[in-house]
Amino acid sequence: MADSSSSSQRRFGDLRRGFTTLLRDPEWFPKILLAGILLINPLVVAFAPGWFANSGPAWVRAAFPWLVLLNALTFWFPLGFTFEVLRRARSGKGDQLPDWTPSLLPRYAREGAVKLFLSIFTLILPVGIWTAFAWLLMGKICGLPDGILGLAAGAGLWVAVPFCAVACCRWLDGASVASAALNYAENWRRFRARASDYLLASAFLAGVNSVTCSLFYTIPLGAVFGLCLVDTWFGPIYAETVDLPASSRAENSNPHSTDVGASEAVRA
Repeated sequence: MADSSSSSQRRFGDLRRGFTTLLRDPEWFPKILLAGILLINPLVVAFAPGWFANSGPAWVRAAFPWLVLLNALTFWFPLGFTFEVLRRARSGKGDQLPDWTPSLLPRYAREGAVKLFLSIFTLILPVGIWTAFAWLLMGKICGLPDGILGLAAGAGLWVAVPFCAVACCRWLDGASVASAALNYAENWRRFRARASDYLLASAFLAGVNSVTCSLFYTIPLGAVFGLCLVDTWFGPIYAETVDLPASSRAENSNPHSTDVGASEAVRA
């Protein structure tokens, strides 16, 4: 019991340090704000209700598809940005928040594409299948109201978000994209090794998302901040499941990309 209590206290301390790690960067707000705008254009969020309801000014309805297209061209970069946050948390090297150096944008776009591919098979598809199963079982067979699907989707995301992070960490450790995305047995083995820690961190992320979504226009900022925050937790948790001495973990980070200190090297 004492060991369990000590472990819980240590993990809560890690969660608390995650906030400190991000906020101690003097430029944390502009970095995350830029990432949020590129990930989810605030104008898309603002104009979407009117466009779908076919209401509002004509120029808004005309501009909305172009804003969505622009957003589709930019959202790769923040995905790669958050991948770099995970890399640094996993290896323990470099400042926690990377820079938005123009020379790093091609790498962010490339790794953003990798992260999207991994997310499709370890997050989006599993949650979609689980939600469809819940709709069939609880909605069609049991006759429960459609609102129950929100609970089912939330439970699926609670597990799938850290499961996706495990896949991302495996890619950072050298696994192929296909293996990281589709080797569910290995991903599950790594997830199960620290399941309680992963789920605790994922629950905190759900809380952050609930607050930002309730404010609506802060969704882009909250989404990126939540991703960066949770990566500062998932990275070290995953590192504990790798059977390597702590001193050698950082030496085995991603062979698929440049060193985790590339941002500092470029900046220098």
